[in-house]
Amino acid sequence: MSLLRNAHIQTLDTATALAREMELLEQVSHDPSRRFLWLWQGTHALVVPRKLAVHPDFGATAAALTAKGWPVHTRATGGDATPQGPGILNVTHVYALPADQSFQIDTEYDRICTPIEAALGTGATRGWQPGAFCDGAHNVQFETKKFAGTAMRFRPSRADRARVTVMAHALMLLEPPPADTIAAINDLLARLGQGRVIVPEAHTGLPPTLTPQSFVTRLVAAFEALPLSPPPTLILPS
Repeated sequence: MSLLRNAHIQTLDTATALAREMELLEQVSHDPSRRFLWLWQGTHALVVPRKLAVHPDFGATAAALTAKGWPVHTRATGGDATPQGPGILNVTHVYALPADQSFQIDTEYDRICTPIEAALGTGATRGWQPGAFCDGAHNVQFETKKFAGTAMRFRPSRADRARVTVMAHALMLLEPPPADTIAAINDLLARLGQGRVIVPEAHTGLPPTLTPQSFVTRLVAAFEALPLSPPPTLILPS
């Protein structure tokens, strides 16, 4: 499913996108008056957190998966192995909390999950989904199957240590992941001795009532409606 004709979406190499997320975090950390919302699609790849990248067999595993057409990249947030490529839409939301507001992880996950739930509409819920890749309490589900996974990174702002800068990310499945994607994730997990198996039926895509374009429109509006200041700067393709 292509989003190339949607003016809100940037498509770029997955490794470049991961680096760009960290650049946005750094920008807001140095200037807490800024807030960014970025929608993007990455190239065909697997992405793993640092906890998997330090495994002694990671180098050989990454080489083997790359040879099969699945380059492996490392991200700075937590979680588990995830795919990138066609049929997947990412949203990155970067902002600083007000100086009088303490960081509460559930509150910040609400800020990334609630707009996605609002954009999906009736049938959206949140919680664990056994058998899904990168399973967690902050999955967004649609009709009991995983639609989105979320992760975040946060740090004291470099410009004002009393404020916390947050980079929240969600991976959304516009289409259910195909069999070769599930097989690649399971191959990586098995090679790293992770002892869990991902199953296709734990996942879903957009509801049939939404097109990618209508979903993106609703999603952007939902993020803009969050009670955060300033309004987000929407990063558009150059």
